[in-house]
Amino acid sequence: MKTTVIATLIAGIFIAPKIGSASEQGSTNIKLELLPLVQVKGEQYVSSTIEKEMRKHNLPGLSVAVVKNGQVVWAEGFGLADKQTNRKVTTETLFQAGSISKPVAALAVLKLVHEGKIKLDADVNQYLKGWQVPSNEFTKSAKVTVRQLLTHSAGLTQHGFPGYQRSSKVPSDIGVLNGQGNTGKVIVDKQPGEGFRYSGGGYTVLDLLVENVTGQSFVDYTSEQILKPLGMTNSTFAQPLSKHLWSQASAAFDVNGNQIEGDWHVYPEQAAAGLWTTPSDIALYVKAIQSARAGKTVGPITPKLVKDMLVFHDNDWGLGPVLKNYQQGLAFEHGGKNKGFTNVFKAYADKGDAFIIMTNGDAASPVMRELQLAISEHFGWDFSRAKKVEKYTFSSAQLKQMVGEYIYDKDSQYLFELTFDEQYILAYDPSRDRTNRLIATSEKSLIDVRDGLTVDIERNDKGEIKALIWSGQYRFVKNSL
Repeated sequence: MKTTVIATLIAGIFIAPKIGSASEQGSTNIKLELLPLVQVKGEQYVSSTIEKEMRKHNLPGLSVAVVKNGQVVWAEGFGLADKQTNRKVTTETLFQAGSISKPVAALAVLKLVHEGKIKLDADVNQYLKGWQVPSNEFTKSAKVTVRQLLTHSAGLTQHGFPGYQRSSKVPSDIGVLNGQGNTGKVIVDKQPGEGFRYSGGGYTVLDLLVENVTGQSFVDYTSEQILKPLGMTNSTFAQPLSKHLWSQASAAFDVNGNQIEGDWHVYPEQAAAGLWTTPSDIALYVKAIQSARAGKTVGPITPKLVKDMLVFHDNDWGLGPVLKNYQQGLAFEHGGKNKGFTNVFKAYADKGDAFIIMTNGDAASPVMRELQLAISEHFGWDFSRAKKVEKYTFSSAQLKQMVGEYIYDKDSQYLFELTFDEQYILAYDPSRDRTNRLIATSEKSLIDVRDGLTVDIERNDKGEIKALIWSGQYRFVKNSL
């Protein structure tokens, strides 16, 4: 879920309209049948459409692009970009990318590395001017490096950012880092390199790094050196968005489908959350990486850069994107969430296949999961597969014994609260104001019916629940108080 002066953001960048119609970019004749990701055996499911699921979940607009064998074979917009003007979503509609900004912004950092202007494993403070990563007990024996910032292992705080209403005063990069905006001061509170912890604050430091090393604003440098060379002419890191692009931008909508005040929030934390783009432009980023992986340089993306980018670090993180090994091969991917925008892309590294989904709603996740499953099944990919499970029934006493607060054993700031109703076991995440709905598949396991994540139940010698382990790796201990 990062620049200097606001005037710098607004000035100096013009985005030309995309050349070519949607039909020239890819077919709009693909019709998919959507089904739930998790399917309980014995229950009957009726397939749905993108439009029906959007209405069901209060999602006003969605845009999608699919790459097959290195070509965009499907690019289409659905629904509304603005309810007040009844403007429709098209393939040229701009969406806030949220954290998909990070892997694109990482290209700017990696370009500087490969030009010899910075070193991945050097102390980042040697490149920073006007602000330094604060020294404390955690940085005495290990300094924060560029590699750690890219891979969320620098020990820095601030998971994400809420953005600012367009009428609000927006802080500079340094203001954000010093806690002078609507989030806390970015500090190191565990030893750098000790392990993974997602940090938008770390990517805000990278904003400042790029500006200090290049002498340009983050907007100008990424526009000239990354976006334009890749042909991403419908993309910009400008925050606030330039006025001439307002009519091309989608508004943001809350979980009830209501257009938020001011249409969208402003994110000065550009590398972490500030990119405006389209699925078709993200497809260009994806295709360039796939081409470089195959040995061909595309714009600033070289085979050497991609080789370094796609090396696994802690928690399956590359230098920018998330990495995952599917049966069909290595993939690079990332999700993105800003206020009123929810997005995802997934791409195979060694073949020219990928999909990108961008939406303008906080209620988009169920639609996106079903669409990812439908796309994967339609094209024969293994990004997503239906999970067919048998439901196990806990007794009332067993359910009551599960109720309580669970705290992440590696970082006490992450927790969730477990309750239940007549149908589901409910896990409420207060940090994201989100409730996950779970069912039991055995006495020892649960599954999230929306996203298919598995949860293992750990018990003590007395049979009492001690912890819940999400996805086989994130252990949340039950609070005994």
